[in-house]
Amino acid sequence: MDIRTSIVQNVISVLNGKADDNIIDLVQDVLIIQLNAYELTERCTKVAVRDDTAEGMLNKYIATKRIEGKAETTLRRYREQNLALLTFLGKPLDRITTDDLRFYLSVKRQRDKVSNRTLDGMRRCYSSFFGWLSANGLIDRNPCAALSQIKSRKVVKKPYSAAEMEKMRKACGNVRNLALVDFLYATGCRVSEVAGLDISDVDFERMECVVLGKGNKERKVYLTEVAAMHLQEYLNTRTDACEALFAGRGKRLGNLGKRARVENAHPHRYRRTLATNLLDRGMNIQDVAAILGHADLKTTQIYCYISQANVKTAYRKYAA
Repeated sequence: MDIRTSIVQNVISVLNGKADDNIIDLVQDVLIIQLNAYELTERCTKVAVRDDTAEGMLNKYIATKRIEGKAETTLRRYREQNLALLTFLGKPLDRITTDDLRFYLSVKRQRDKVSNRTLDGMRRCYSSFFGWLSANGLIDRNPCAALSQIKSRKVVKKPYSAAEMEKMRKACGNVRNLALVDFLYATGCRVSEVAGLDISDVDFERMECVVLGKGNKERKVYLTEVAAMHLQEYLNTRTDACEALFAGRGKRLGNLGKRARVENAHPHRYRRTLATNLLDRGMNIQDVAAILGHADLKTTQIYCYISQANVKTAYRKYAA
């Protein structure tokens, strides 16, 4: 029996004895006319075959983390790192041991010359996946539980100096890049957050805007008068109908460092520079964390470079 006919007959059978014939005929005609505009298929009620393969469980883990609100970039890294491990080992999940993980990490360090810092990032990806498997009773023992943190040399990441900031601004070459550089520093936004902003997201009267950060969390950031001025100047030059705040790619900001002769120049460094400057000038670290979108103050502390000159000044002030 055609699915449309089945639906019509089921509805009519319910109405029989409860409505007069004219009403039943009218309902029948309306159903036939309305249903004719749609392609109808019966919902499958068969139980799907469970995918218990290692990759299948990895896909389920990724889907779970996506529901929890993890960023797509994070999910992509989790998947790539864990899939590479599983492919290399070629073993069922419940047979993977701590020694297997140590062996793989050693191969990556010796054969592929992967740094300890990167190796520990890989370890965290495995720990998240196998921790999830263990918590859900899908494996009896978590092989990452006994896998120690891989220590690496701590490199102090310095913010831009005032002179470097000025060199970068002078090397911009166009109003778009100047507006972007000032915006990155003033707001402390990630590049991905700036890329997601529309012109309508900026409130020039209050000199602020709302950005969507990691984990789909919204936060308010602020503009300096200089940043707002250059942003407005850039928008005044626009003749396109694009909604994006910064339309087009323009010249890559990564090239600014070469033109300005500033080493280790990249957009994210503006974020570190803002955090450091705000703390140096007395802002509460909780407020700095709110601007950067950090849920953990430890993350904010990592971002901030402690000036030895400030440490020395404080020592002279408080030491006996």
